Amino acid sequence: MWWLNLRTHTKLLLSFALVLLGFASLLYLAQSSLARVRDNDQITRELNSSLLGFKQIRFHVHDSRSEVLNALLVKAPERAEAMLQQFKPLNDMDAAALDGLQRHTAADPVLRELVTEVSRIWHELVVARDQQIIPLLAAGKFEEARILATSEQRQRILRLGELASRLDQLVAQRLQLLEQENARLVEQQLKRFFLLGGVLIALAVLLSLLLSHNLARPLGALTAYARQISQGTLPEHIAFTERRDEVGVLAQAFARLGEYMQSLSRQAERLAQGDLSQAVAPRSNQDLLGHSFVRMVDNLSQLTQEMQEGIVVIASASEEILSTAGQVAGGAQESASAITEIATTIEEVKQTARMAQQRAGEVNEAAGRNRDIAQSGLNAVAQSLGSMSQVREQMHAMAESILRLGEQSQAISEIVATVNELAEQSNLLGVNASIEAGKAGEAGKGFAVVALEVKALAEQSKQATAQVRSILGDVQRAMTRAAMAAEQGSKAVELGFEHARSSDEAMRMLADSLAQSGEMAAQIAATSQQQLAGMDQVASAIGSLRQTSQDNAAGARQVDQSARDLHGLGGRLKRLATQFKLPERQRA
Repeated sequence: MWWLNLRTHTKLLLSFALVLLGFASLLYLAQSSLARVRDNDQITRELNSSLLGFKQIRFHVHDSRSEVLNALLVKAPERAEAMLQQFKPLNDMDAAALDGLQRHTAADPVLRELVTEVSRIWHELVVARDQQIIPLLAAGKFEEARILATSEQRQRILRLGELASRLDQLVAQRLQLLEQENARLVEQQLKRFFLLGGVLIALAVLLSLLLSHNLARPLGALTAYARQISQGTLPEHIAFTERRDEVGVLAQAFARLGEYMQSLSRQAERLAQGDLSQAVAPRSNQDLLGHSFVRMVDNLSQLTQEMQEGIVVIASASEEILSTAGQVAGGAQESASAITEIATTIEEVKQTARMAQQRAGEVNEAAGRNRDIAQSGLNAVAQSLGSMSQVREQMHAMAESILRLGEQSQAISEIVATVNELAEQSNLLGVNASIEAGKAGEAGKGFAVVALEVKALAEQSKQATAQVRSILGDVQRAMTRAAMAAEQGSKAVELGFEHARSSDEAMRMLADSLAQSGEMAAQIAATSQQQLAGMDQVASAIGSLRQTSQDNAAGARQVDQSARDLHGLGGRLKRLATQFKLPERQRA
């Protein structure tokens, strides 16, 4: 429809132009009628003025006649000159009134003819009075003056009265006609006002309905579309896009806005699902939202890539920690088993030393026993010497195991420090990701959850590494105590070994010289007593070392479990990181 394709200002101009044209027509008709009414009023005022002037003339005529008759009655010729002076201005006034009456009745032939007759009679009256009657009065010819005043002059006055009556009737008729014409004009104008006013009102209502239908209703629909868009609802179809006026242009703009918002919504949905591989193309250089989306996707892609790299490092480090912790746990278990065997051997050596002490006592009590008994003692001492040699070798092996455990604990401590640094970096990456997700608004909520999960996992990693570090500290302190105990045990064993060797030499000297058997027996008894005391110390040290090795084994098992937890955490982070799809350029 051609009306719909017109511009809004053209529609408004046409509508107001029609209304204004109607009002102009109404004003023109009113003005023309009012002009005719004013003309009739002017004619009425002129006729009334002329009629008043004519009455004034009659009054002056009758007044002057009375003055003349009175002068004739009293026979006062001296008043003639005064009357002439008195009547002169009145004559001028009456002449002017007659001129006005002639002008006002010039358009009406009947009135014009009547006024002409009145003017002629008035002139005759004035001439007869001023030029005949008053001069006769001044000359003292009272009878002649009276005859003129009562005969011809009287006839003229009567004729003037008849003309005045006829003039009054004609003027009254003309005034009545003018009044009727004015009433007809007013009634006609009222009818035109009501008719044209009704037409204008109907036209205004029609134009209002038409403009409301073509402007208000579409604008209301577009306002509803805008309200839906502001509430987050994107309409699938927008009407009025086929129109070529401002409403159509606005509807097309809303349609393009809806398409743009749907495109951004789909992009935000992909971002929420972790797909960062799709590029966002801004509509123009002024597309602030599009450029913000591009920057957000780039920042999220960079953060995700850095997070994935950090997770790979954490997973690799956790595998190394798990392997090392397994080795440490195995070594600690082996050390505990070895120490248990050493404790058993020490108990046996202790029993042997106790038996040696008893035998040395017997030798001291019976120094004179035969050589066979001394040879038995020599064999026992030799056996004790062999046992002490085994104990010395086992103590050396235990010391070496403890040193290896210390080195492995130091390596684990370095790995745990590396994991702690990685956990702090992951925590920092999670904080940065949360900030970027907060800047993204609703579109970054999904990524914010992942960032919080990464931050929480980083905090767990940090706590786990702190626990591992604490356990490793306890293990290292226990290993230090075990090393000290092992060193003391080694010294005690070495001392026992030397004592056993001295016993062997003594037994040999006993075999060589029975003469010195008593002395040697006393020495053997004293040495055996010292050896027994040394064995007690070794047994106590081995007990402490055994408890320490058990603590180390338990700590190693905790380290192994923590390493397994850390490895599981690395796997979870790796699975979470694989949910994000990065662009090809960043994956490369």
